[in-house]
Amino acid sequence: MSTWEWRRSVALSAVLVELARDHGVPLEECLRDTGIEPAQLTTPGTEVTAAQELALIGNLVTRFGDRPGLGVEAGMRTHVTTYGALGLALLSSPTVRSAVELMMRYIRMTTTFARTRHVYRDGRLLLYADDREVPDRLRGFLLERDVAVLLTNWATVYHAPAPIVGGEVAWGLRPRLRPLLDEYGITATDGAGPHLVVFDTAGFDDPLPQASPLTAALFEQQCAQLLRRRGLAQGIAGSVREVLLRRLGGRVSQEDVAAALHMSLRTMRRRLADEGTSYRRLSSETYGNLAEELLATGLTVEDVAYRMGYSGAPSFSNAFKQWRGISPGRFARAAAERHGPPSLA
Repeated sequence: MSTWEWRRSVALSAVLVELARDHGVPLEECLRDTGIEPAQLTTPGTEVTAAQELALIGNLVTRFGDRPGLGVEAGMRTHVTTYGALGLALLSSPTVRSAVELMMRYIRMTTTFARTRHVYRDGRLLLYADDREVPDRLRGFLLERDVAVLLTNWATVYHAPAPIVGGEVAWGLRPRLRPLLDEYGITATDGAGPHLVVFDTAGFDDPLPQASPLTAALFEQQCAQLLRRRGLAQGIAGSVREVLLRRLGGRVSQEDVAAALHMSLRTMRRRLADEGTSYRRLSSETYGNLAEELLATGLTVEDVAYRMGYSGAPSFSNAFKQWRGISPGRFARAAAERHGPPSLA
């Protein structure tokens, strides 16, 4: 949804304005050409569009010359409770794993503007964030903010550092993140994109001290209502795509997807038909598009197979041929001829 017309809590903008104020930036300069009125910043429940928040961030980046570390400051001021119902649902989740799944379902309610997906593999959680749709001049600030939010809030909620065992930073932004990563003892390498964070999942299923399943369910209902109100609910087809992306590797069945959406298989099929599509078509489109995006970055067929959760290149290649009618190697060569080698700048 690159038009940025979906809505977000004004609380995220209020954090940015507070940061700017502490650095001596007048309110009127922060809000210039954003369409955000000062009264909105102190009115509970108020929402602004993603475009308005990006305009506000653009004003800060311009004022401070895109200074490294400013996004980190913004992230450290964005507490889990800033997310409202989502934050309370995360705090009351039964386990870390359930909290992660909850966050991924409602990722558009967090700070990030990136397209995200995750996959579990060999005792690891691989979290990908693709921010290529974000305006180039804002990418560094936004990445700093997202990483700082993750690291500081994980430590606050779980009383332990995030169990990150590695990662990749794309678009030449690793030097900008180095001070924050060094502070938390995290090793990351340069990547072709998207960004990647790898977690050790040992202990993900241990009960959390503040667990309250009933409370978590109550606040998740509020999150679902907010998504619909903010224009982020995309019908059953959109919900099916989200489940497919959360469970990469082709191992999810129609029955699994229907169960994840809390409906019968028959109901899911009927509602997809009402929207003019089918599970098979959505599966082919979703996995095929994702595979094409990864191959177009210059990753090898083996790397793409791994990132999508397949056991190896042969099984991925067979699936890709079903989706697109050609081999992934042939597609990658054609993409390279059209666009040339990918740039990390």
